[in-house]
Amino acid sequence: MPLEISRIDLQRTLFRFLTKSARKGELVDREAAARRFPAAAGSVDVTEIADGMQATVSEIYPEAPDLRGLLGGASERELAAMQAFDWVTVGIYAFGLPPTKTLSGTPESSAHRALKEWAASNGDALNAPSGSTGVTERWFPSGDESDAAFIGESESLIVEVRPAGAETHELQQALFTLVKMRAVRSAELSLDGRTDDVRVTLVVEQDPGPAIHQLAEALRVTVYVR
Repeated sequence: MPLEISRIDLQRTLFRFLTKSARKGELVDREAAARRFPAAAGSVDVTEIADGMQATVSEIYPEAPDLRGLLGGASERELAAMQAFDWVTVGIYAFGLPPTKTLSGTPESSAHRALKEWAASNGDALNAPSGSTGVTERWFPSGDESDAAFIGESESLIVEVRPAGAETHELQQALFTLVKMRAVRSAELSLDGRTDDVRVTLVVEQDPGPAIHQLAEALRVTVYVR
């Protein structure tokens, strides 16, 4: 029984992938692209969605690269063209999608971005699954997006980060977000007949205090103080 994902969610996911990957310079990395795109996309007709999106894009922006190349088969030159294109503007005017921001609606801070990139690059410190490669901003069918994630053959590690100065309610929010993403990832696997281990970790830059540690323990979330 595959997960059902709405058309607008798929469009939003694909455009978030385009805009964030382009900003980070990752569209030319095929393996990184595969890890960032939601696993559940394989259970729906993404090709049909992409065909419709490309028709809309081509009508308004005939000079735009063919975004369907993201689904496979694009050459390095075509991926490089996607990398350089202004997908944020296309998303706004072709589909009414807002510019990429954090869930709170405010631009991401440099401290938050640096910490999540550290997390994705330091799987050994976080006890990531053996053989997995970290990636930032992995999307889930619920519409959530983890700061970092490590997807192994039989294990997954989902990570949220909060830099120094994060308030108590922000830390609590991160813990509950991790619980939600753990449940969504487990559901994805269950629908595919798998029972992989899914672990979650909150990375912080200063000790969050006993109340947060107690809540994290109750929710089965690991807290890592960098």
